Amino acid sequence: MHDDALRALPKVELHCHLELTARHDLLKALLKAKGHSVDEAAFRRDFLITEPVEDLPTLLNIFLGHRDLLDSPEVVERMTYECCADMSANGVRLLELRYAPSFLCDAHAGMTPDNMHAAVMRGVQRAEQDFPMAVGLLCILQRIKTVEENRYWLDFAIEKKEDFLAIDLADNELAYGPETFVPLFDRAKSEGFAVTIHAGEAEGPQAARNIRNSIELLHADRIGHGVRILEDLDVLEFVRERGTVLELCPTSNWLSQVCPTREAHPFRQIMDAGIRTTVNTDDPGIMNIDIMDEYRLLRDAMGFTEAEFKQINQWGRDACFIPEARKAAVWP
Repeated sequence: MHDDALRALPKVELHCHLELTARHDLLKALLKAKGHSVDEAAFRRDFLITEPVEDLPTLLNIFLGHRDLLDSPEVVERMTYECCADMSANGVRLLELRYAPSFLCDAHAGMTPDNMHAAVMRGVQRAEQDFPMAVGLLCILQRIKTVEENRYWLDFAIEKKEDFLAIDLADNELAYGPETFVPLFDRAKSEGFAVTIHAGEAEGPQAARNIRNSIELLHADRIGHGVRILEDLDVLEFVRERGTVLELCPTSNWLSQVCPTREAHPFRQIMDAGIRTTVNTDDPGIMNIDIMDEYRLLRDAMGFTEAEFKQINQWGRDACFIPEARKAAVWP
């Protein structure tokens, strides 16, 4: 498929962190407003991740640099709308955006959770009016927070149940296994939320096992990443039999050193093993990519065909948490 046909292909994006989608011109404008000079080389060094990061502190500093600029509801609304616009321009019809209210509110005491969330919703609603797409929101709980802290944010999501489709769990999966969070996800499921869990991403002997534990203990309907599934054949068979969908993010996995090059990503092997796979951007702003970059990678480096792309997006459509009526309204 040439680029025009690939761009026109109706797509599903299931794994995108809203806080890390800001356009570069927005970030530069925010830096200038705070009195910082904007040198292009320094901007790329301090605010983008375009090569594998050698250590976690470097990665976190760049994440926090983005977060610290998103200091008002107006900025959050603009970021949300522009993220949706960029996705739509590349053929995304069904978009799920996930964000951690705790991540933004930790840095901006003047922006209340309610104000921040209202800004996100305004951006989403404007985008749905302007573009042929349906957008759903997911609330992230952070593993680095205590159960009690996360209970507060789960309560926040329950209060906003009309807006949030699902609950996610992110951050260091090896240091903070799923067992601690069972009561929270029991409650989330009882409240009617869908569940997706970050698992099987980090390097370590437990990573693949975390995929199965997230499904069995935390009621995961989908798995965020799951790229290390090939390292445990029992887990592979378990996921294949259940038909659980993986939200694969090739460029992100390369940047976090799961694979030595983007071209060496095991997307093809995972799909050929009978696992339902989807292609996603994860953190497009900070990683200087868009969904087309991921599709070109699969096409050019892994030989994916139009029929295979359509299958991936059918799996994505089926697994998307957006209600069916809203999906049908925008899906050709």
